[in-house]
Amino acid sequence: AYPYAVDPAELPAVLWTAHGGQAAGTALARVLAGDVSPAGRLPQTWYADDADLPGLLDYDVIGARQTYLYFEGTPLFPFGHGLSYASFAYGDLTARAGDGAVRVSFSVTNTGDVTADEVAQLYARAVDASVPRPRRELLDHRRVTLVPGETAELDFDVPLTAFAFWDVAQDRWRVEPGAYELLAGASSEDVRLRTTVTLDGEPTLPRAVLATGLAAAGFDEQRGIAIVDRTKVSGDAVTPAGPEPGELVYHACDFGRGVREVTVEVAGEGTVELSLDGGPALAVLSPAAPTSGPYDYVSLSASIAAAGVHDVRLKLRGPLRLAHAGFSG
Repeated sequence: AYPYAVDPAELPAVLWTAHGGQAAGTALARVLAGDVSPAGRLPQTWYADDADLPGLLDYDVIGARQTYLYFEGTPLFPFGHGLSYASFAYGDLTARAGDGAVRVSFSVTNTGDVTADEVAQLYARAVDASVPRPRRELLDHRRVTLVPGETAELDFDVPLTAFAFWDVAQDRWRVEPGAYELLAGASSEDVRLRTTVTLDGEPTLPRAVLATGLAAAGFDEQRGIAIVDRTKVSGDAVTPAGPEPGELVYHACDFGRGVREVTVEVAGEGTVELSLDGGPALAVLSPAAPTSGPYDYVSLSASIAAAGVHDVRLKLRGPLRLAHAGFSG
């Protein structure tokens, strides 16, 4: 069930199967003999080179541009890819938003010489997103069996929630208003039809840091940071991924009419440096002595002066775990 490092240049065809059961031999024989047309689709990206792969323990799929959602290179075989003994044509794409869903319709025609299944796939992408969003994201798919020359009209009712993203600033799912491109085709890269629909949603708001503070793992950007367990039971914290300092960025933090103090919850040893908009450090906080363990947090406070909306940058030095930063006026 995993991708392979294979050079298909000298191969007229590749047949791949995974997790075969007791009837796998019979099924493969029927496919090879042409009794049935294959219709499997890849559930993952097959990369062309090891250099396209991130570190094994790198789970930042956005920062590392991982998976079909963010990968910008040319894969060996893309997510959703699969061939059959027939060809298919797509047409008549329409989309209409309303009543809590987007109604999408298009047609698929078997233009080949044998009866075969096609797996029609529907993707979407936010056109002018305020945060990094997927290049395209699978919304739905439909497998249809068509005889030569037959056309199927496919209808999809996609709930508006399918267009939502996890807003780290609001700590919840949110549908952003604006244009969304809908893409229909035979894989994540084999797009045959496109159209655009405009959706209502909730506007982007600054982070209400006076009310909620900043959850350390709710960053917008990071450099040299690893997400770790806050406790043995639940929660997230962050720490430098290596010996070099790590940096966190939180965009559009609203300090209202002003704050006078910052408080951080940390464990271990090291320092937290706070700055605004890339300026000089306004506060440097460090435990007087290392805590007794990575889950033994202490609260540290320092005076600062900030008002209005700013980007907050937190630089971490040393083997320090940061769980939360709070602000008070």
